[in-house]
Amino acid sequence: MKITSITKRFIWLLLPLCCACNKNFLDRKPSDKITEREVFKNIENAEKFVNVIYQSLPNMFKPGGAWILGSATDETNQSIDASASYPDAGSFNNSSMSPSAFPMQGQWAEFFGKIRSCNLFLSNYDIIPNDPNYPDRKTRLRGEVLLLRGYYYFQLMIRWGKVPLLTDVQNPFDNPEDIYYKRNSIDEVVAQIASDLDASAALLPAGYDQRPNNWGRASKTIALALKGRLLLYYASPLYNPTNAGPRWAAAVTACRAALDTALNNGYILNAKYSDAFTQYFSREVIWSRPAPGAYRDGGLDQEMNPRGAGGYGNINPLQELVDAYEMKATGLPITDPASGYNPLEPYKGRDKRFEETILFPGAMWKGRALDPNGADAPRPGQVISNYWPRKYLLENVNLFNLTGATDRKWVLIRLAELYLNYAEALNEANGPVGDVNAAINAVRSRVDMPNYNGTDRDKIREKIRNERRVELALEDHRFWDVRRWNIAHIVDNREVHGVKVIGQGNVTYEYPVVEKRIFNNNQNRDYWLPVPQNEIDKVAGRNSEFKQNTGW
Repeated sequence: MKITSITKRFIWLLLPLCCACNKNFLDRKPSDKITEREVFKNIENAEKFVNVIYQSLPNMFKPGGAWILGSATDETNQSIDASASYPDAGSFNNSSMSPSAFPMQGQWAEFFGKIRSCNLFLSNYDIIPNDPNYPDRKTRLRGEVLLLRGYYYFQLMIRWGKVPLLTDVQNPFDNPEDIYYKRNSIDEVVAQIASDLDASAALLPAGYDQRPNNWGRASKTIALALKGRLLLYYASPLYNPTNAGPRWAAAVTACRAALDTALNNGYILNAKYSDAFTQYFSREVIWSRPAPGAYRDGGLDQEMNPRGAGGYGNINPLQELVDAYEMKATGLPITDPASGYNPLEPYKGRDKRFEETILFPGAMWKGRALDPNGADAPRPGQVISNYWPRKYLLENVNLFNLTGATDRKWVLIRLAELYLNYAEALNEANGPVGDVNAAINAVRSRVDMPNYNGTDRDKIREKIRNERRVELALEDHRFWDVRRWNIAHIVDNREVHGVKVIGQGNVTYEYPVVEKRIFNNNQNRDYWLPVPQNEIDKVAGRNSEFKQNTGW
């Protein structure tokens, strides 16, 4: 079989992984080419090919990762300095993007490349042999690929809305007219993703307790969780401006199925909230991938720790996020006069998740109190909020002598999200029924917060939205949540604040502006990314159905 140049790109990505191939493959001269058939006629090679498809799953510091997108909404600020630590976030915050240059621009090609790899695998599925030692291996691989194709299409949809649906291997060299695709409607894209996730769920095991080496691979529980998330988004105001009830009903069914499957297969809420982010194998975490190492540029601890602890202090939660944590004793927001909040002691008596998510001035960390006016002061020219992340960090990591680190996982899906997805969908579909409060309180009771007993749909909606904000903080949800709720033009279009500590001993606090955020809501422009200009140029004059997003 002759290989096209596009196909070769994916085959050569596979070659370094084929350490278990037959010797005659490895003994070939450099000019020899491995064909598709040779890859897929060997199940070891086929699995390694699938492994490569996982490589575009999100990470903390990748373009479009949680710390970048958190700094493009009201979670964190981007630690602006001469090195321009996170220019992607700045492009969102000042609305300086264009179709030729914008954050996540490369993900259009990246995700479609992974989708093409999925289609290539599926087109060769029939020639993949069975593994006599693992009879379900071949079908499991098919289920993984279907799930990954659905996942990457979901990522494209939440960025661009309408996108071309490609479910077969396309060869523009044989059929050049095929490159001029139309952009399918969001309805069509959602239907295709749901179909892929349904098909994958039927082929995959619920989990990998019996095969721990496969943890991190796609599973039935992951497939159902992704479908719940998909239909929740599809029912949300940005996608569902008429608030069509059947969409919410479908979301309820999908979110309930995901939650039940997770619970029935041993997933639990960790007794300690922070364990989900510091334990390599947590029974709360449904899907994860290895987190960046501890040290050096891009290292988890190096980027996030305060400067006095040897870190760069580049990730800084905003005062807006700090203020979202309720008072533990009353379960009331700090804006409520009955909450018990004392502005002279602003960090005392707050929701337990606050101290397990955010490091604040005066907090004890690595044996000392954090001091934004001393050891933890910003670099010259660096603008920070004087807060730092606690989530994911290990206190025994020493960034001066590079010791104490252990591996951690970056959480993609965990059980708490499934509870909150179900609560939101059920409240919108049926109003304040008992199961809504029960799902909210399952998450709150883990951190000893008072039970919530809402009786008004609108107030429950606000409670769920805040609960998502604090429970899922810094986990790559808030940026997308405020968009699907159609409130980004409010949330991301205002001044954001940090804290300034004045004096010693009986200190006082001020809350200065750290940045003025701009969100262009002209024709909903900033709710969607622009289609990359090079993609528009390819189709110009050839397909009138392939248009730029409105406002760009």
